[in-house]
Amino acid sequence: MSGGRMAMTGLGARGLAVALVVLSAVGSVTAATAQGAAAPAASQELPVMSLAQCVKLALEDSPSLEIARQQRGMAAQDVRGAWGAFLPSLSLAYNWQKSERTDYDVAQTEFGTYPMTTVGGDTLLFPTQVPTGAVMDETNSSKYKSLSARAQLNVFDGFAKYGTLASARRGLEAADASTGYAHERVVESVVAAYFNLVRFQELAKVARDSRDQAAKELERMDTYFRLGSAAKSDVLQQRVQFENTKLAVVIADNNIQQGIANLAYAMNRPLAASFAVDGGVLATDFEVEEVAAMYDEALRNRLDLQSSERNVEARRGDAKAVAGGLFPRVDLFGNYNRDNNESPYKFGAQIASSTSYGASVSWNVFDRMQTITGVSKAKAGVRIAEYQLQQARLNAQVEIRQLHNALVESRERASVSRETIIQAEEGLRLAQERFRVGAGTALDVVVAQVNLASARSQEVQAKCDFLIARASLDRAVGRASALAAN
Repeated sequence: MSGGRMAMTGLGARGLAVALVVLSAVGSVTAATAQGAAAPAASQELPVMSLAQCVKLALEDSPSLEIARQQRGMAAQDVRGAWGAFLPSLSLAYNWQKSERTDYDVAQTEFGTYPMTTVGGDTLLFPTQVPTGAVMDETNSSKYKSLSARAQLNVFDGFAKYGTLASARRGLEAADASTGYAHERVVESVVAAYFNLVRFQELAKVARDSRDQAAKELERMDTYFRLGSAAKSDVLQQRVQFENTKLAVVIADNNIQQGIANLAYAMNRPLAASFAVDGGVLATDFEVEEVAAMYDEALRNRLDLQSSERNVEARRGDAKAVAGGLFPRVDLFGNYNRDNNESPYKFGAQIASSTSYGASVSWNVFDRMQTITGVSKAKAGVRIAEYQLQQARLNAQVEIRQLHNALVESRERASVSRETIIQAEEGLRLAQERFRVGAGTALDVVVAQVNLASARSQEVQAKCDFLIARASLDRAVGRASALAAN
């Protein structure tokens, strides 16, 4: 290295002019090469999808959202069934039957008379069946038809119907809130995947800029070496840096492909074709609100907390419904029956009908402790739901604090990164200048390049982290995203 510096100091004005001409030519060739390489890339640009488009696609076919909607539909049917318990029940039954009866070895008879002598000496003849002495089997066919109807209306069941209805209605409200929260979760996952893909695209740009800069430095270092003003080790150091930047570009491209796959998965399209995203979404004012006001806002507006609150009320309705078994039951009923019996063995009329109505009171005095244990379990379910609500509120506060901290940290990292970029650009310029005049080493230039690339990457990371944290914080506070409109 020292020999290189001596050669540099020994150059005359003519040698220095030649070196500058060569460096200018190398810079021109490098720029032309970069422009030529950019031309085909521009012709193969991927379609750009906006964040709103990605959210819309995700909401169209989200399995988790469809599951929540189906659960909401089931809850709506529970409400309909609970209302139905207040209506009378009506049942109809129709029975048709044909049968054959065979009597074996029946003694045969014929029509005759039976004489009887009265007290006065008169003889009276009575009609009767006279055995003939023959024996044979007899088969008789018969048909039976019946129609019956029954109506029953429960008048009192210990208010169990009201408890069931209250539970079903609160369950429907909880399902509505859960569906809305699933909606917000889908939006949040798409936003995070979108900003991560933007992150990878921007980091790829930084990697390519670093690679191009390292290529220029390598050509410049090679020129210095051929002019005798740099050592072979300087060229090798810069070549290693250039190869590292090429590897960084490969890693960045792989991250982009993975980011596309992750975003496609969040949109429920895992086999979607490649696409690009809009890097302009990284523009932000880095505004951060006070965290104290967010707690109360979350308790008022957060949908999963509202679902938990409705779940508590639903469990109370369940307890009321179970407790109805401790009271007597009063029912009104009415019955109608019509029979048509064509059997030869039928006594009375062949066709008959009957109507009955009345009221019944029943009280299950002892059911082997089933109702009492059911009431105890239902009350325990109420307490569990209350504890779950309490825990959910505590979890919400912790989550808001964590996301707010991440937001503040990302904002500060972005601010530091902007200052670091300015310092790193100036540091690279000074390192290049010091090496040119022989006051610095090639390693100083390499370190300055790495510092500049790192500072640019940190700024991209901070912006993306800030936007992802803010989207998650909006969901945690219970604010409906503008992208969530369906």
